[in-house]
Amino acid sequence: STGQASKWRTHSTNFYASKEPQLKPGCINISPCWFQQGHEDGFMPEVSATLKGDRSLSVIQDMQRPGLISSAALRVMHPQLYRASISTHIELGNWAAKQGLDDMCRFLQHWTSVYTGAAIMCNRKSPSHRDPKCPPEGFDILTCIGGYGHGVMQLTNLGIELAYDPGVMVSYSGRLVRHGVQVAEGDRIVWAWFMRDSVH
Repeated sequence: STGQASKWRTHSTNFYASKEPQLKPGCINISPCWFQQGHEDGFMPEVSATLKGDRSLSVIQDMQRPGLISSAALRVMHPQLYRASISTHIELGNWAAKQGLDDMCRFLQHWTSVYTGAAIMCNRKSPSHRDPKCPPEGFDILTCIGGYGHGVMQLTNLGIELAYDPGVMVSYSGRLVRHGVQVAEGDRIVWAWFMRDSVH
């Protein structure tokens, strides 16, 4: 879904209160190189807004272990896509250096994932949807952690329901497979690693 239909991703009614006081419901997107929303034609990619601050490099360094785990999983599941993503990463780094985009170049050097972005969501309801900006051949990887009870991921157009309990890693084409998550109660944090068609 794009435009109005995608506003559910950040709409306050799709987040529920945390049981743990240190957790704040919300969603952030982190990418060392992507197009800002609505600026994919005629614009240059840039670092995501979440990396335009004093702690940007430390944020990327804190993400290195989950980035490596997601990359290793993709290497096993889809070796061809893994290799293509490494090539894209190298080309983006070379392009950023030639353009004099020092922050982007530095962030790409420390970005350990073959994915171009990550969304980190806390206590977000996820109705059934597709991700139209991802490449159809791309495999998103979602890892869920938290102190919640039974969770279910529905891959609706495939007619599949998966147990989506803490610690589970799931991968699928977010563009082709309609997906949603139901959690009865409890705190849930999701790391969603994704690729953007416009960047790959």
